[in-house]
Amino acid sequence: MGGEIFLIDFENVQPTSIGRLKPGACRIHVFLGQNQKSVPVELPQALQPFGADACYTRITGNGPNALDFHIAFYIGRLACEHPSARFTIVSKDTGFDPLVKHLATLGIACRRVGALPGAPKQAKAGIVATPVAKKATTPASKAPAKPNNVVVTVLPEKNGKAAPPAGSRPGAKINEDEVLKRLEGMKAARPAKLKTLQSSMLAWFTPALAASEVDTIIKSLADRKKIRVEGAKVTYSLG
Repeated sequence: MGGEIFLIDFENVQPTSIGRLKPGACRIHVFLGQNQKSVPVELPQALQPFGADACYTRITGNGPNALDFHIAFYIGRLACEHPSARFTIVSKDTGFDPLVKHLATLGIACRRVGALPGAPKQAKAGIVATPVAKKATTPASKAPAKPNNVVVTVLPEKNGKAAPPAGSRPGAKINEDEVLKRLEGMKAARPAKLKTLQSSMLAWFTPALAASEVDTIIKSLADRKKIRVEGAKVTYSLG
């Protein structure tokens, strides 16, 4: 299947609502810790209309990163089975961020968010910008004072005060310049296939670019002789 696949770190985030997610539009995979014995009844009730597109996995073993490794494994397997899928890790754990950045260099669209889109705000729904070691439980008294939200790179959640991050979408020209900047920095890791380049560009922005925006930027870069598209292949003239 294509579309978006949500992987929920239930040790870290315990949603009781699925927010704006709709049956048939995405797949939801909930990961439970080995010692987690139950989930709030509201969650399975909300997931019931998704049928086979919603599932649970109780991990094997304990440890500060045991569940994280399970999520990383399933992203790798699902990316092979569904190369056009987009992945969203639902967790406040910044330890996922290096994985998210690496997947982008491989053309796998992936992001991390602190809560499901449209879900009610919770006291611990924020993300701290500095990566910290994951703990099995986090006391409510130590929750981040100012929630943030990290997507692909460490980007603050929009709160009306923060300046727009580098990967945001203030305008078409800035989007094109950001794509060019990223490609220049990738050097040997630049996508060699058009499909991979398109997937990478979708993973670099939040909210994600529309397919028409991606095509427009690629055409503009080709017109500027920065890239050359020949069938399914892409070559670069970035100096």
